[in-house]
Amino acid sequence: MAGIRDAAGFSAIVCEVLRHVPTPALVVDSDALQANIDAMAAQARDAGVLLRPHAKTHKTVEIARRQLAAGARGIACATPLEILAMANGGVQDLLLTSPMQDVAKTSALIAAARLAKLSVVVDHPSQIELLREQMQAGGRPLTILIDVDVGQRRTGVCSATDSVALARLIGDWPDAVFGGLQGFAGQVQHVLDPAERKSGNAAVAATLCDHAQALGEAGFACADVTGSGTGTFEFDIAGPFTELQVGSYIFMDADYGRVQNHDGQALPFRRTLYVLATVTSVNRAGELTVDAGVKALALNGPLPDVFGGLPEGSSYRFAGDEHGVISLPAGTAPPQPGQRVLIGATHCDPTVNLFSRLHAVSADGATEEWAVRARY
Repeated sequence: MAGIRDAAGFSAIVCEVLRHVPTPALVVDSDALQANIDAMAAQARDAGVLLRPHAKTHKTVEIARRQLAAGARGIACATPLEILAMANGGVQDLLLTSPMQDVAKTSALIAAARLAKLSVVVDHPSQIELLREQMQAGGRPLTILIDVDVGQRRTGVCSATDSVALARLIGDWPDAVFGGLQGFAGQVQHVLDPAERKSGNAAVAATLCDHAQALGEAGFACADVTGSGTGTFEFDIAGPFTELQVGSYIFMDADYGRVQNHDGQALPFRRTLYVLATVTSVNRAGELTVDAGVKALALNGPLPDVFGGLPEGSSYRFAGDEHGVISLPAGTAPPQPGQRVLIGATHCDPTVNLFSRLHAVSADGATEEWAVRARY
């Protein structure tokens, strides 16, 4: 079935089928979500690269299953609790994309390793030592990749010499397998100008190639080079990446909605994630208040720029924990108190983390409720 292409049409359906759901509520356009999943899967398939979508974006087993059904080789996760949630949901191939140093988190990895093929990344010898101490010997081999700092200045080794040293430590552990490299360029993903984004991405690729070459000369072949993201996948499919850890493409948000493709067009994915809110006050001329504030919409990223049930040109500002204020274009009539509106997501990942459930709504009015798992 065709997806709902405009927030206004989607809003009318949502307000009807979710009329008994308290607001604020997190809502996804199920048809457009599937279209985005299929579009990215086709891009990867046509380019001959593997797809490992990131669950930190959605934190739901149901979306992970859709991604796997579309051809993804496995799922990436940011935390051990996400890893365990996905393993409990039946996902069989999982990658932890953040180096782990907290011994209290290893129990989740141990439990997940009994259920699924598990890979992790490291950027320091102490992380390998921790894993050796805590992970059970004689079980399924643990695949370990080396996290490379490709310019984000967050995690990752800073030299190819460090990569080789870590690969040797991995090789000395009988229950571990060296799996290759990870490089995530978060500093490039949201660069608006496509030429500037491509240039920044070329530097990322060069860094990863340098590390891979040094490892190869030391006798360590990189089976996988994993990373990428929604903002750079169109460049990364040309290499050196063998696997794409894309995440936000399923939802898009106020930030990615501004990013342009290489041809100056918007990225080829549709906006799907919204917060359903109720109008609570209309006493000020040209403004209305809704019950969705900083506890319902992530603070980092641009303000919401897409609305359903409100005139084009409306704008939002935060007005506290439980409140947001929407300004209306001059000359437009305000809605009535109690009317419901859809607000496009700000930064999708942390917005999802604010809710315990996600309401999936289709064009025919069918609804599903998906648990948001492994929240902080």
